[in-house]
Amino acid sequence: MNSPYNAISTFILKSSNKNYLEDKNKKIILKKKIGEGAYGVVYEIESPLNQKHVIKIFKRPTSDKLVLKESNQLIPLENENREILFYYKYINSKKNENNYIISVYAIGILKRQFKMDNIIIDKNNYFIILPYCISFYKIFDIYNKPLINQPNGLIFTLKIMKHLLEASNYLEKTHNIINLDLKINNFMFPLNSHNLNDIVMLDFSIIKKKDNDKNENIYNVNQTYYIWPEPPVLLDHIPSYSICINGFELLFGYKNIAKISDNNNKHALYKIGEFLQIIKKHDIIKNKPIYNIFYNGLIQKVTTIELLILINNFLTK
Repeated sequence: MNSPYNAISTFILKSSNKNYLEDKNKKIILKKKIGEGAYGVVYEIESPLNQKHVIKIFKRPTSDKLVLKESNQLIPLENENREILFYYKYINSKKNENNYIISVYAIGILKRQFKMDNIIIDKNNYFIILPYCISFYKIFDIYNKPLINQPNGLIFTLKIMKHLLEASNYLEKTHNIINLDLKINNFMFPLNSHNLNDIVMLDFSIIKKKDNDKNENIYNVNQTYYIWPEPPVLLDHIPSYSICINGFELLFGYKNIAKISDNNNKHALYKIGEFLQIIKKHDIIKNKPIYNIFYNGLIQKVTTIELLILINNFLTK
């Protein structure tokens, strides 16, 4: 029997699933915590028969303090929740009939303050309910197991990058939005699927609307993030750079990549150059231009679709 400690009182604002009725109170039973990030905490919840759902409870902001218009900052302000704003538009849109973006079953707010696992979240904070998904590294047991010298390691890496770029390009083309948090753990598989074509994008906490004026899309980022290029950076070039860094993560291991941003710029550029040279040696052996794919993405000269074309051209040869 579930303890009342695990029950939270909520109000459903938007729904695409018959188990969560709009404009209704809903008691949700939390089963176990499965993840936490800067913007929210995720729990598996008691779900309908033969289904598994999760709830992401946002740490900030409460509904009465939410800014309803995106700021000009690259990183959201304290009282911004770009993920909620995105899902409000997405949940009932015809554009949600795709396999690139995770489904959202409901959007709601907490009716009481939430306290659990040393976490306190205020009344009226937002949450979303999503299908349970499996992380990339749980499907492929290759976390910190470099693929660079594995048979077909480079080809497998390019296939993963291709799917990540396709998801990113869909978001840009269909919703005019760029996701700035394109790390591998933010791409997952639906339950019971191991098919690369089923990979879905989730976590839209750090997204930014594209601007037609490129001069308005140049940012000086004040913080380092291992999947971001050094500032100043053109918004359109962040996804291609980030996905190349994801490719490096698969080829050389997460530990070797994540620590790039812990060092000074000169050292980071040296390490990236070092990895490129290793890939170049494999080019010579296999006589295929893999090096050019990574080089173009990392020098911030290609957009998402341009990098995708380079990879497709390679894979279809």
